[in-house]
Amino acid sequence: MVMDNMVYTSKGYISKNRILTNKGWQYLTVPLIKPNGFQTKINELIIENESQANWKIKHLRTIKHHYQKGQGFKYFFPLLENELLKQSHNYFELQLRLIKCILDYLNISTEIKLGSKESTGGVKERELIINILKDSDCSDMLLGIGASNTYVDKSYITSKGYRILGQEFSHPKYEQINTPESINGLSVVDLIFNTSRHEAETIVKNCGKIKKL
Repeated sequence: MVMDNMVYTSKGYISKNRILTNKGWQYLTVPLIKPNGFQTKINELIIENESQANWKIKHLRTIKHHYQKGQGFKYFFPLLENELLKQSHNYFELQLRLIKCILDYLNISTEIKLGSKESTGGVKERELIINILKDSDCSDMLLGIGASNTYVDKSYITSKGYRILGQEFSHPKYEQINTPESINGLSVVDLIFNTSRHEAETIVKNCGKIKKL
């Protein structure tokens, strides 16, 4: 379930992500307009294509400059370029296309549902979580690493008949052309550009274990 009907926040990685350059990591950010101010939902975000009309070309040039020698570049860059250069007005529509493009490249067939299509919501956080599980037809909740392990009301969720699962994540190690050392916390495209398609798929599908909490 992708919660596109939640209020946008500039914190986190909704409109930006990190790539690796020969000078270290840097953000690539999509310029956005929030038509409803601080109450703008993710699926209401508009791409600023007028005052910053060249942002797509600049991002593609930056990616090409720093990743063109990678094993996966010649295979994935045309796919990324094709999606990015399509006429885009709504930001979430672009984001969803990119997500599907990456999933397809990595042979991941997980179904994507949208919170806006299912009318999924909730006044309180734990109510929202239960509704997400119901609308997704899920019996388990997989917690991410970090804060979710502390703020999620696990006892409430299990009392509703759902299982809580955690993950033992081990950040993958792979050769990165822009650094002799391993740099973590980058966009998945860093992995895709630096490795073969088969290696990228294998790494993504084997970089952690799921356990019952």
